[in-house]
Amino acid sequence: MRAAIYARVSTEDQARAGYSLPDQIATCRTRLLGMGITDTVEFVDDGYSGEFIDRPALTSMREDIAAGRINLVIVYDPDRLARNLSIQLLIANELELAKTPLHFCTGDYDASPEGKLFFSMRGAISEYEKAKILDRSMRGKRRKSTEGKIIQDFGLYGYTYDAENFSYIINEEQANIIKEIYNTYLNEQLSISGLQRALRAKVILSPTGKPQWSASTLHRVLTNRSYTGTFVSMKTRYKKSGINKRIMMERPEDEWVSIPIPVIIDEVTFERVQKQLKQHKTIRKREYFYPYLASGILYCGLCGRRMTVHQNVFNDTRKPYYRCATQISVNYRNAGIKCQSRTIPAESFDEVLWHEVLKAFNKPNGFKKFLPKVEPVADSKEIDRLIKLESELIKRREILARWFRQQMVSEQEAEAELLQIKQQLDDIQKRKTVIEPQPQQVDAAGLFEQFSAVVKRGDLDEEEKALIIHAVFSKITVVRTDKRTGTMSTRVKPDYKITWTLNV
Repeated sequence: MRAAIYARVSTEDQARAGYSLPDQIATCRTRLLGMGITDTVEFVDDGYSGEFIDRPALTSMREDIAAGRINLVIVYDPDRLARNLSIQLLIANELELAKTPLHFCTGDYDASPEGKLFFSMRGAISEYEKAKILDRSMRGKRRKSTEGKIIQDFGLYGYTYDAENFSYIINEEQANIIKEIYNTYLNEQLSISGLQRALRAKVILSPTGKPQWSASTLHRVLTNRSYTGTFVSMKTRYKKSGINKRIMMERPEDEWVSIPIPVIIDEVTFERVQKQLKQHKTIRKREYFYPYLASGILYCGLCGRRMTVHQNVFNDTRKPYYRCATQISVNYRNAGIKCQSRTIPAESFDEVLWHEVLKAFNKPNGFKKFLPKVEPVADSKEIDRLIKLESELIKRREILARWFRQQMVSEQEAEAELLQIKQQLDDIQKRKTVIEPQPQQVDAAGLFEQFSAVVKRGDLDEEEKALIIHAVFSKITVVRTDKRTGTMSTRVKPDYKITWTLNV
């Protein structure tokens, strides 16, 4: 006869006497030896709650029972099998159907009606005990909160937790940074992204020691009313949603407990900041007046990143443009990444683009001009050199990160070196984009034939042109090649180098 020993412990049980895993297993083995059983297999769930049936060891044991590989199951106590009465009864029923006896070290399980009733009562008592433990714990936390005690360190930036007195005291260095954040945001009338740049320029590190503050962290700092001198306790609670999953839920406001803490930001300043945040949030987004035929599929020919739509205003006249995302995106700008590609006048480029499309549709085999020229690599040695250099830089970056973790280099040294490595990697990528061919084997004739009748019909509006361009091309890459600048570019059309990727 082969017996299965099932043992379980969750975090809340580890400190409780008699519930440690070694104790459970040893007690079960002793009981089996008394029954003359030495052939055993152990199923252990370490750190899993008894509220859920989906536990690795329990699942494995149930599968072995169903396959007939287990003849007897022994558990230290019913609440080790499950905390939930319905789960206990479900497993007991499975064992009964498989004709596999179930034993507990704290008392035997009897499959008779009386035994099932007793088993049900034990399960109900187990659930009741857990509910009582949670209730006592919660009442204890609430009592401490009402006494003005902060029950644990919530990692509130700007303060240091005083564990002896259950309170927060001001961390002067961090508090000064918070004041600087509020004053900079308010006095300079900045947006969150502008505040990011300002803090980086002032070399004010984030709470994690990074040179770049995240937008979400800055928003939390600017909206945290705790800095005005009131910390709210018992505001949230966690609810189990799975074996290792919890979701945070907000309690009803009448359950919140306000605890006085030292003031860092006065109420007037805080409210002014909230008003400014609200104003920035309600600013209406710009409405683009121009259709932008290549929007969404146009890419920069220098760095390979997406071109974004943009509009400038000259003498109350709006002009549409395409610009590399590195020149527009806040994330790129704040990271110090900016491509040197030139701005593309949208009206001029879209006219050239549509003219080329028309020529392709109106000439026999005109679509072939959009097929890339498959040429051998101009300098294979150069590509090999770039790949080797790229690999060495990546290794260097990993070594530098390891040295920083081991405190062999300072943060300033590591940051400067990493920035240099990043710039070199960006340059390598740009160079590879220029010299590597992009062969494309496609059946373009069918694609152009599909839209030929529509295009030749003529009299298409801008929206229809944009739809056709997006249907034909999946990617268009452009670089402005003329040297004209200033007002000259408004009189003479710019020149472009355009490459295409067909949508087939």
